[in-house]
Amino acid sequence: MRSIGIITIHKINNYGSVLQAYALQRVCEDLGYKTEIIDYNFPNDFHRGNKYAVASDTQPNEPCWIKLLYTQNLIRQHKGISMFVKEYQHLSTQSFECPDSLKKKAPQYDVYITGSDQLWNPRHCNGDPAFMLQFAPDGALKISYAASIGSNTIPEDLQSLYRELLSRYNHISVRENSGKEVVKSITGKEAKVVLDPTLLLNRDEWNKIATPKRQFKKRYILCYYLNYTFNSFPYVDELAEYMQTQTGYEIVRVARPPHKLFLPHTHYRVGASPEGFLALVRDAEMVLTTSFHGTAFAVNYGKPVFTIVKDRNTSDSRQVSLMENLGLENQILSVTDRFPTKERFSYDVEQEQQRLEVLRQESKQYLINALKDA
Repeated sequence: MRSIGIITIHKINNYGSVLQAYALQRVCEDLGYKTEIIDYNFPNDFHRGNKYAVASDTQPNEPCWIKLLYTQNLIRQHKGISMFVKEYQHLSTQSFECPDSLKKKAPQYDVYITGSDQLWNPRHCNGDPAFMLQFAPDGALKISYAASIGSNTIPEDLQSLYRELLSRYNHISVRENSGKEVVKSITGKEAKVVLDPTLLLNRDEWNKIATPKRQFKKRYILCYYLNYTFNSFPYVDELAEYMQTQTGYEIVRVARPPHKLFLPHTHYRVGASPEGFLALVRDAEMVLTTSFHGTAFAVNYGKPVFTIVKDRNTSDSRQVSLMENLGLENQILSVTDRFPTKERFSYDVEQEQQRLEVLRQESKQYLINALKDA
């Protein structure tokens, strides 16, 4: 049986990262390959002091005193993610602490795949050569699947490194439309835009690992806000309150401590496990999110969604690209937009699902075709 080694961000305290890593592993295994996720520790010393990061990437904006109140919840979330990694991810027997350790003792596979997430985003990964398969042998098959650059440009002082390492790939695919243009401008190679790995599995497949029991009897809007790309507050709090009054649904918030306590009709599920997170999306009536993977799972479960971005012309095009490819541009909100009218709370989910299925099959076919060279 041919072997695949996937390198990605696979075990940080983030639902999207652990679930996308599992999804790509699962798809490769279903295609008949012995698949491991290379246990590369992120972040490590290479990523500290990242000069390409900006303040909004590194400075949390939730009040510290509220965060302290939720310490036990965050510990529980970390424990749940660790248990998920142990149960569902198939990791390499050896762990690697930095790019040099990978290069000195590269694990051996027939195929090396750069997985998804923001692996090629300098603001996020500091131009880490490990995520561009610097350690992989010259003659080995090298593929990227839905790698995210998360930006419209690569800093000038990193362009030669990107050009050298990306030129070694046999097949390149990216997650965003803007990433395709960046790859073309740096390497001259044509990259394929494909779906995030989480969207390669349909809702029935995700339900096999989601917590089966419904956690709230009342109907609710799920709010999933992350705080490390831009400060979406107070807009998202006010948006949730507006949506609650318009629909009568409760509000359920997941993942991060709140910025305010005692918001009306609001329930907190800070500390949910990945399986619990999936169930919260599955059972919601609607989803409000600033997260790419929050958007992806809402779409996968066929839930009406509003995805919130800093501005529509931002260089971080992750959510915008996905929504445009699904014909859901009307469901994108920037933090300067007026609140949506009630007519926008629902839309043709069946048409969305049909588009998603077409893109899912095209994305799987890219991977199948790329692996034929193994």
